[in-house]
Amino acid sequence: MLRRKSLVATGVGAVMAVLSAFVVGAASADRRPVVVARTISTSATGPVVVAIGDSIMAGHGLSPDQAWAALVAKEDGWRFTNLASDGSGFAQVGNNGDTFATQAKAAVELNPAVIIVAGSSNDLGINTVILAQTTSATIASIHAALPRTTIIAVDATWGASALPQQMNIIDDQVEDAVSAAGGDFLDIGQPLSGHPELMQGGDVHPNAAGQRALADAFDQALLARRITV
Repeated sequence: MLRRKSLVATGVGAVMAVLSAFVVGAASADRRPVVVARTISTSATGPVVVAIGDSIMAGHGLSPDQAWAALVAKEDGWRFTNLASDGSGFAQVGNNGDTFATQAKAAVELNPAVIIVAGSSNDLGINTVILAQTTSATIASIHAALPRTTIIAVDATWGASALPQQMNIIDDQVEDAVSAAGGDFLDIGQPLSGHPELMQGGDVHPNAAGQRALADAFDQALLARRITV
């Protein structure tokens, strides 16, 4: 049984999209990873929320404010920062040389009220034992550093085609790790499944309508669980 938490949202305001850089470590010249944070400022008083994830969470191919978590942030008045990046996963190193553990370290520095995280298809093919260890260690590190921060995890997103079996294993591992940290796992399903019209070319990344579908699924899952951010 997952432990349910609830936060009270406060304030709404004008929406302003800002692209900013958040650097972890030194510049890329010394091969240390760089995390680029996309900040959507929607309220001076709303909860600070940070997202950790892959290119789908980042809104690849779209403007930063079209990513699904950014859409929810604008509607709910979050002070939102998106640390997600292309190619990254719990174990898979992304295009910026980062993993979700790298993003987690950056998230801790922001001291958010809520951290949203999802598993990733980028980790497909990784040994499941190794992946379970890296997933657990990353989530545990967040909870250890920020014991009062609510961690909300959602299903790893797949496209319109048939779901690979390992995606279910990835979701189970994330749910176990988040549950152990006292957080919430939201089953948002696969809103893109069977809907190629929601995908950009190549059936990997959702288009704007697909991101909207993910945002709606997240909102519905929050409502069903009576969780308020």
